[in-house]
Amino acid sequence: VITGLPSGIFQVMFSIIALDFFKLGPEENGYLMAYFGIVQMVVQGGVIGRLTARLSETSLLLLSIAVSSVVGLAQAYMQTVFQLCVTVTPMIFSLSLLNVITDSMLTKSVPSSDTGTMLGLCASVQSLIRTIGPTIGGFLYVNYGLSSIGLIKFLVNAAVCVYLFYYSKTEKQRD
Repeated sequence: VITGLPSGIFQVMFSIIALDFFKLGPEENGYLMAYFGIVQMVVQGGVIGRLTARLSETSLLLLSIAVSSVVGLAQAYMQTVFQLCVTVTPMIFSLSLLNVITDSMLTKSVPSSDTGTMLGLCASVQSLIRTIGPTIGGFLYVNYGLSSIGLIKFLVNAAVCVYLFYYSKTEKQRD
């Protein structure tokens, strides 16, 4: 939940960011959204499946959060639409990977009879983020600028990544 909040804030604020920060019109915004959709199809269809077959869930979770942290730092300093397009590919990769891995890990942690409940809870987290995201994002954007959203994404994901890396090391030492 914590790692998804900064990305969710960016997603729900994107229309405002596109219009206000990048000064895009409806046509350019449409092209940009089409680009995002194509990138998402390529990443989910061609990359995620191959990675999940080769790496452990813990490694994939760490990879996803680390990439998201780097994306946050890049978003904090982006100034052009081209820079946005460059940061979108790793952002979509990290979000897609995070969603797949967290759903998988959480459904494995409950009995098969509770799998539907767990998937429902996972979906409701996205709704929660879409509910509180505009308020938080609007406050940050108006008072601190676009860079604040990227910096918060970087800090939150870096902290979670360090924690998970340390936690995975201590788990290996116990075994």
